[in-house]
Order: sequence, then C-alpha cells, then structure tokens
Amino acid sequence: MSAPERFERLEATRIVAAPGALDEIDSPDGGRLLRLAPDDLLVLPPPERVEVADPYAIIEPEAGFSAAWFDRSELARLQAVSGWEFPVRCPEFAQGHLAGVPVKMLFDEGGVLVLVPAVLAHHLEERLGLGERAE
Repeated sequence: MSAPERFERLEATRIVAAPGALDEIDSPDGGRLLRLAPDDLLVLPPPERVEVADPYAIIEPEAGFSAAWFDRSELARLQAVSGWEFPVRCPEFAQGHLAGVPVKMLFDEGGVLVLVPAVLAHHLEERLGLGERAE
C-alpha cells in the first residue's frame, strides 16, 4: 500500500539563529534542512554535532512532530483534503492544512513527507483513514 499505517514520532534538531547563519549550515548525509521561518530550521535526522555561526543560536532536540511518508500515488487523495495547491516542482517544502489539521510537507520525487504536530497526529490519521484500509 502506498499510504502509511500511521504517523511516527520524528526525531530532529531545531536551530533558531540569525538567517545568515542558518544559510551556512550543511545538510547531514542523507538528511534534510527544513526552513520553518527565516530564523528557524529543522534538521532531519538530528546531527551528532552542528556548527552555527551565531553565538546566540538555540540548538535543541525537537520531538514535537510526527511524520509519515506518502507515495506519489497518494498525492491526489491528499490534495483532495487540502485547502491549498501543492507545489509542482520538487524538492519543495510547504506548509498548510490537510483535512483541517496544520501540516508541513516535504515534496520530492519519491513522494511527500507529511509532518504534523505530534499532539494532532491521531486526528490527522483518523481524518485520512489511516490504519482502516484493508490490504
């Protein structure tokens, strides 16, 4: 099946720093840098060590999100419960709502990574019908 059964807690590192300092951070091997705001960055997976050229940077583990990968074949179904148009180019990171729940979505050639606040993950699972479908 191309849809996940459920959302899983995401391990990441959150960095809040001057935008220019965040621009200089390299992506970990096989990882992603997700810019939540000009001064706010989510690093997946959490690196063992990160250098930030801002002496006032805040670097902390982030455990407030749950995430699930959806195959590209699921994009039409996700778009149907979204109030905004998904990006057409990949990779792209966007924020919006799915089925009335706030999400962040990383679109790439293989599909889309949906991040949801962990406290809302079960609501999104219910609204998307995850775990209910028979194989």
